[in-house]
Amino acid sequence: MVARLTVEADQAMPNALVTDLLPAGLEAENLNLGDSAQWDGVQVEGVALSERSEQADLQHEEYRDDRYVAALSLDQGATARLYYLVRAVTPGVYTVPPPQAEDMYQPTLRGTGAARPAQVTVTPP
Repeated sequence: MVARLTVEADQAMPNALVTDLLPAGLEAENLNLGDSAQWDGVQVEGVALSERSEQADLQHEEYRDDRYVAALSLDQGATARLYYLVRAVTPGVYTVPPPQAEDMYQPTLRGTGAARPAQVTVTPP
């Protein structure tokens, strides 16, 4: 599956850190590993995955076992879109935690998003 995060800032956040915890049963995959040509023609709401880096002022990404983390710069009123892959590893019904964003040097600038969908179901093959 492809996960897409849309982040909007009411205030400038030059050192934003976005953390998206994954539900149990899913793991993040690094889109940067492998040939980018494999994503030619794959689009999410009109954005080609091969051009995903143009959707945010991304400074750093991490693909951990239980979360996706991105450091980026957000201008006031700007919208950034982040994309990453997840793969199913354990069957079950899982609640999706909401994503969070905060400024790394101004911890009072923070926000919690909404998870859509709120649940995912992983079925055995």
